[in-house]
Amino acid sequence: MKVLAIDHVTINCKDPERTFRFYEEVLGLPKNGTPIDMGDHELFYYSLPHSRLEIIRYKTDQPVLDTVKTSLGIWRHLALEVDDIDAVYKAGQQFGAKITVLPSYVEKLGKKTMLIIDPNGVEIEITQSR
Repeated sequence: MKVLAIDHVTINCKDPERTFRFYEEVLGLPKNGTPIDMGDHELFYYSLPHSRLEIIRYKTDQPVLDTVKTSLGIWRHLALEVDDIDAVYKAGQQFGAKITVLPSYVEKLGKKTMLIIDPNGVEIEITQSR
């Protein structure tokens, strides 16, 4: 048995409209198909290179889990490589997204990185190689 690919990454969304705007306007991800009604929730997909981002919108109120980036036993972040990190930074500022690490070159990684928080509190690392 071997893993062939990442099929998708899923985020449960708190604020659907702001979430959709963030992924479309700040990160420029294209929607992939129409929503799928699963009964108690709907699935929305965005295209990623060789994968998909799945956004779940629940139809009823759900509890919100508050964690911090150093909490143990949690998924930390999604990292996306882009061709223009400064454009993402600017779009994030215009959107009003929380940017926790400004774009900067990280010598040990050999690339420019930044951290931005999506409307659901999910940390997204943005990287740019040269």
